[in-house]
Amino acid sequence: MTEMIRMERVHFSYQNEKVLDNVSLTLHQGEFLALVGPNGSGKSTLIKLALGWLKPQAGDIQLMGQDIRRFRDRDKIGYVSQKANSFNLGFPATVFEVVAAGLYGKMGLFRWMGRKEKQKVYEAIEQVGLSDWAHRNIGRLSGGQQQRAFIARALVSDPDLLILDEPTVGVDAESVDRFYRLLTHLHREKGLTLLLVTHDIGAVTTYVDRIACLNKRIFFHGDPEEFTRKQKEILTAAYGHEVQMIDHQHEAKDEMSLFVST
Repeated sequence: MTEMIRMERVHFSYQNEKVLDNVSLTLHQGEFLALVGPNGSGKSTLIKLALGWLKPQAGDIQLMGQDIRRFRDRDKIGYVSQKANSFNLGFPATVFEVVAAGLYGKMGLFRWMGRKEKQKVYEAIEQVGLSDWAHRNIGRLSGGQQQRAFIARALVSDPDLLILDEPTVGVDAESVDRFYRLLTHLHREKGLTLLLVTHDIGAVTTYVDRIACLNKRIFFHGDPEEFTRKQKEILTAAYGHEVQMIDHQHEAKDEMSLFVST
């Protein structure tokens, strides 16, 4: 099976602060992997390393079978950031224009969009269920709708791998349910490989193929069933103290969200 991401013995520090310590992680083609861990555990740094935005200070990283230093097919990787905390609601752009920006890497910033490119944009918008909002200013959409628009922007270039860094921060529960249904569709029906950074432990055990628990080093990397059986032990080790779990509802399914005791 093709390895989309392979990290071996990766180390990274900011100045004298160790962020990742001897991290090894593999994501195979067609997998849905959730990366969980406390705030400040190195999750976002790991994503930046996987995207090539940072360079490891030790260890090796491969993307789709190539050394990351020689990897050039950046349009094969889609990325959705923590938009909800930083997006300017007054930004004067429609959903169509935001999604179209995802094609600039392929077609060039100053090239006019042709019929083929416009069709791809509309198809990406339809894929996330926003066709009726295609020409509405994105600032007028709900947080969940905005998040779907940014997923469409990541999808419009037909990536083989989609990376999402805590994309449900600040999004209401109903939109989170819709978000996970969308990811499930992309994974199961479209065969997209997914890497999701999240705090929603209950959702990941329901939807994903694999779970990795990170706090500077990997405390667990395996299937959701094993994670569920050993959950208390894993999370206590990763967080450094005992944690409590709070029940809540997602689409009539009993799931759990992580609450860290203080």
